Amino acid sequence: MPSALHYLRRLNSKEPPKISIKKQITYLNRLSKLLSKGYPISNSLRMASWDPAFHNISNQLLEELNNGSPIDTAFKKANFSSHVVAFLYFARIHQDLPLLISQCADLLQLQYDYSKKLLDAMRYPLFLFVFLILSFGVIKHTILPSFHTLFSNSGTPPWSLLILKGVDTFLTAAFIVFLVFLISCTAFYALKQKLATPQLLALYEKIPLVKSYMVFTITFSFATHLSSLLKSGLSLKPALELINEQKRSPYISYYAANILRHLNEGHLLGSSVHTCTFLREQITSIFHETSDLDNLSRELQVLSELLIDQLKEKLTKFIQILQPLFFIGIACIVVLIYASIMLPLYQWLNQI
Repeated sequence: MPSALHYLRRLNSKEPPKISIKKQITYLNRLSKLLSKGYPISNSLRMASWDPAFHNISNQLLEELNNGSPIDTAFKKANFSSHVVAFLYFARIHQDLPLLISQCADLLQLQYDYSKKLLDAMRYPLFLFVFLILSFGVIKHTILPSFHTLFSNSGTPPWSLLILKGVDTFLTAAFIVFLVFLISCTAFYALKQKLATPQLLALYEKIPLVKSYMVFTITFSFATHLSSLLKSGLSLKPALELINEQKRSPYISYYAANILRHLNEGHLLGSSVHTCTFLREQITSIFHETSDLDNLSRELQVLSELLIDQLKEKLTKFIQILQPLFFIGIACIVVLIYASIMLPLYQWLNQI
């Protein structure tokens, strides 16, 4: 019933359908090319609508812009990714719209590529893991009782039975951990909107893998947006105030407020940035060593490009290591099960 009511509400509100990430990437790349050729945004959207696949999206965006909505609000109402909306907020000040839209497309492409690679890398190992659990369940309820009966007269149970019990304990624990992980992720996403930004950052800091990823993404967003604002002619403090005022990217908004508070208390810029634990040390070094705004803007832009390259390398290595480890673990379990079943049978046959 709730899902039916939600569906009726969506029909009545004429909410546009969700757009796939792949379709968003294609549309943003096409729009960026049109803008880079000098066409204004309205003409670019109109030309993008010539493709029937993007006709409704372009019309929705044109309607919102003609009604006076800012570009980020228009893309939000058209159901684009929150990452795109957050980036396009700064198009209100930064005049290089083709660059911003191109960066949005690159970010979505990175998200799409590595999500697909991770899914492809884990699909077969997860299938094997589920099959292994089901197979061992059959072994546990058919072969293990026969083994207990077979070796009930011996004084001490064979080591193979201990191995099977160990494998049983390990698989049960792994399955429970997997379920707890899924439930925890579901609960986190359900409660995420209710947690304040400092609470979320404190939670991320306790999870090493998540913290490493968040350091990359938050530093990249902060460096990219601050660089673009400085490039548009703003001085440092107004640029930080603008980042603080926007709510599309709450993490960099929180850190901008933190830096401004320390500056107002009389701290140096470098030491103010250093208090932000999710900003990398390189960004602190840039603020320590560079005082000229033009150089600062260029170095922040270079840092953001380096961060994207490093993130790609780390994600690629993670995926390349994860799948072989999974296969090795499953292979070891299969070999242990096979050996613990067959070797006692050979011993028993030799005793006949």
